[in-house]
Amino acid sequence: MGRRYASDTSVPVAKSRGEIEKLLRTWGADQMQWSDDFNGGKAMLRFTWDNEGTEYMARFTVNVPTANEVRDEAVHATSGRFMQNKYDKAMERRGMVEHRELALLMKAIFVAVDCGLITAEQVFLPFLEGQDGMTVSERLLPELEKMLKRGGTKNLLPMFAGGTP
Repeated sequence: MGRRYASDTSVPVAKSRGEIEKLLRTWGADQMQWSDDFNGGKAMLRFTWDNEGTEYMARFTVNVPTANEVRDEAVHATSGRFMQNKYDKAMERRGMVEHRELALLMKAIFVAVDCGLITAEQVFLPFLEGQDGMTVSERLLPELEKMLKRGGTKNLLPMFAGGTP
């Protein structure tokens, strides 16, 4: 695995979230919601926008270290003993990298949309959330390999009509 972007960031989670909110407002999103699952190690961004009478909802979920994962890493390099100060510092940084990466992604997406390289619907397609709460990618990816082996993209359409491939 290559270098992790924003691994050395000092930008607080709140500032990254604020930048994302500003990007979404400027772009024309109608609603935005953050949700945190501290025990499960997830942070979720959900937003909606309207395009010519069609309302879309997109959802991004980022993995954030849980307190237990941070605790497991907060040990002395040689003795393996738990170090409270290392834990405290790591808890202060928890989520900073992941939120910064999401902010960088959102900036890149809106640059591509604004200059006409791709439409918002195209770029957000994997993240569009249906009424069942599943995103397009959550619905498709588990079956994608089988569908493609059985006849290519023609097998994708029944899934979106409520049928099965």
